[in-house]
Amino acid sequence: MNTTTPCRACFVGSRPARGFTLVELMVALAIGLITSLAIAQVLMFSEGYKRTATSGSDAQTNGSLALYTLQRDIQMAGYGFASDKDALGCPIHAKFNGADVATGAGVSTFPTVLAPVVIDTTDPNRNSIRVLSSSKTSYSIPTRIIAPSYNPALPATANRFMVNSTLGTVAGDLMLATGAAGAICEVFQVSNDPTVASTIDRIDDTKWNATGFPTATYFDGNALVNLGTLEDSTYSINATGSLQQTRFALNALTSAPGYSAARDLFPNIVALRAYYGLDTDNDQIVDTYTQTQPANNAGWLQVRTVRLALVSRSATYERDVVTGANPQWDVGTTGTFAPAAAPCGTSRCLTLGIDTLPDWQHYRYKVFDTEIPLRNLLWAP
Repeated sequence: MNTTTPCRACFVGSRPARGFTLVELMVALAIGLITSLAIAQVLMFSEGYKRTATSGSDAQTNGSLALYTLQRDIQMAGYGFASDKDALGCPIHAKFNGADVATGAGVSTFPTVLAPVVIDTTDPNRNSIRVLSSSKTSYSIPTRIIAPSYNPALPATANRFMVNSTLGTVAGDLMLATGAAGAICEVFQVSNDPTVASTIDRIDDTKWNATGFPTATYFDGNALVNLGTLEDSTYSINATGSLQQTRFALNALTSAPGYSAARDLFPNIVALRAYYGLDTDNDQIVDTYTQTQPANNAGWLQVRTVRLALVSRSATYERDVVTGANPQWDVGTTGTFAPAAAPCGTSRCLTLGIDTLPDWQHYRYKVFDTEIPLRNLLWAP
C-alpha cells in the first residue's frame, strides 16, 4: 500500500492573515500628523508667551533702573549752591578764551541759569531733564565775600576775592560770584591753591579769567559758590527709544568746557514727562505742579520737588494688537496741574503719548512714576 506524507505547506494558506491594512496605516499616519501639529502649536504658543513674559520682565527692569537713576541724580540737584537763596535762578555769565559760553543755544552749552533742575518740554511726550550741582565733595557751602570788595576797575582788588574761608578750594575750581537776588552771577577759575586763609586768586588768562571779568563789583556779604568741575547732566530720550545722558566735562589740561557724546543708559524708554512741584503758599506742602520754568529768584524758591513719569516698552513685537490706547498716568487728586489733568474715574490722569511711534499698538507698555524731593533746597536755611 502506497502512503504519502501530508504537505505542511499546503495548510499555510488557511491561517488568518497578519499585519496592517493600508487603511489602518493611513489612519495611524493621519493621527500622528494631527498629534505632531498639536504639539508644534502648543510649543509655538508656549514660546510666544515665554518671549512676551521675558520682554515684559525686561521692560520692568529697564523702567525700574531708569527711574532709580533719575531719582538718584535729581535728589542731589543744587548741591553746593542751593543754600545761597539769593543765587537761585541768577543769570549765569561765563567766558572762555574771551568768548561767551553761556549762550543757551542748545542742550550742549554751558548753563545760562543757576537752577538745580531744568525741564525742557520742547517735545511734550519726551521731556529732557537737566541737573546741576557742584562736584566738590569736601565742602558744599557758599563762602562769604568780605571787605575789601572785589572791584574789576581797581588793580588792588581785580585779581582776588577776600573771603571768610577757603576750605575745599583748589587751583582749577570753577567759582561762581553771586550778588543780590536777581542779579547776574559770573564764573571765574581759581588760579592758585590758596596760601592765605582769606584770599582766592583769579589771575588774568586766556581761559576763564578774561581781563576785567567778572565784570560786576561784589561786596561784603555777597558769596562765592564753588562748582569744582561742575556736575551738569542732561537726561533725554533719543529717536530709538533709549534713555540717554549727556555730561559736562572740564578738560584737565586746558580747562576747556565741553560735553560728552550722548550715552545710552537704558533701552526701550519711550516717554518721559516731568513737572516742578511748587509750594506757592509757603506752608511746606507742594500744592502746584507745572512744567513752566520759574522766571526769577522768587519762583525758584517755591520749587520743592520734581514729579515725573516714564514709559518703558517691551522689546517683543506682538503679531496681534495688544495696546489699544495711550497709557495713562494717574496723578491722584492732590495738587493743581498745569496743563490740567483730566478726570479718570475717581482720580485724575495725564495721557502719555506714544501713538506717534511706529507699530506702537503691537508692543506692551508700563508706566513708572515718582516724586523726588530736592533735598538741598529743602535743607536750605
